[in-house]
Amino acid sequence: MSLTWRKINIESILAQIASREDISDIHISADEYISFRKNWEIVKYKKIEPLTTEDVEIALKQLLKWNQKAFEKFLADREADFSYIGTDWTPYRVNAFFKLGKIWIVLRKINSKARKLEDLILFPEIVESIKNNVLSKRQWLYLVTWPTGSWKSTSLVAMIEYLNETRPDHIITIEDPIEFIFEPKKAIISQREVWHDTWSFANALRAAMREDPDIILVWEIRDKETAEAVLNLAETWHLVFSTLHTPSASWTINRFVGFFPPDIQHSIADRLAEILIWVQSQRLVKKKDWKWRVGVYEVMINTAAIKNNIKKMALPQIDNIIETGAKQWMISLKQYAKRLIAADVVSEDTVSWILNS
Repeated sequence: MSLTWRKINIESILAQIASREDISDIHISADEYISFRKNWEIVKYKKIEPLTTEDVEIALKQLLKWNQKAFEKFLADREADFSYIGTDWTPYRVNAFFKLGKIWIVLRKINSKARKLEDLILFPEIVESIKNNVLSKRQWLYLVTWPTGSWKSTSLVAMIEYLNETRPDHIITIEDPIEFIFEPKKAIISQREVWHDTWSFANALRAAMREDPDIILVWEIRDKETAEAVLNLAETWHLVFSTLHTPSASWTINRFVGFFPPDIQHSIADRLAEILIWVQSQRLVKKKDWKWRVGVYEVMINTAAIKNNIKKMALPQIDNIIETGAKQWMISLKQYAKRLIAADVVSEDTVSWILNS
């Protein structure tokens, strides 16, 4: 029997669907079956009849914790992006929007426990390189890149948790929205959510200078102001982590410099070359057994040769250096994919788009 709007309960829906480990996203819309993403494929959940418009509105209000002002803002803006923690303490990133006049809700399930770097990156020498060459440092800029759904946040959470466990520092995170709640261990952690604890990334970054930080996580670089603040923080003896929606290290350099007007891009490239330590581009692919996914990574370390080419904006040369940089622990996406094939983790067909690129 179809759930009615008086009986709709978002927690009962999540309990039926999201409890499965292989579920990543849940889609809820009026007059359609609730759907979820399992190993990248959308599956329609037909054990619950399609919800009505009223059902979906009530579900959204429940996700907003019956905050009428937040619901009215959603109606005015026609979209909303926020976090939600279920009664079982599973965190979600929620996006609500209108489609053909109807509310559509997408919930991205976030791991409630931080993964270890060793669980994400299968080759121990790369993990040790991250720990020894980045996570032990007091300064520099570390960028994790690729479009949405590539475990960028999962990788960053793993790194911050490692720092939390090993360093007696003050870690500040600036997020939109907060996805994973850290429990302070050896470090102290100040998590700030944009629109809740601060009005913008740029405002929070300017204030961070006066908050005695050692390590700063900026969830995403979206504009010139944020990019400039990230540069300033890394230049003033802080270890800074952030993300960009770019598919490779060379594209990342181009995108970062491109935030700025042409007349100062040369000086920005010089500054970036001096404080960038690592770019990690990553993509998820299905494992050979099709039961889960695994990351494929490109790693660029800012060696003297890389630094020189960043300053010259010689981006194709950066790709060549990564290809031949195994001795410096660099690896291209294609090389990583080949290692996964050799380790019998993925099939060649699964990563053919990488091998043929």
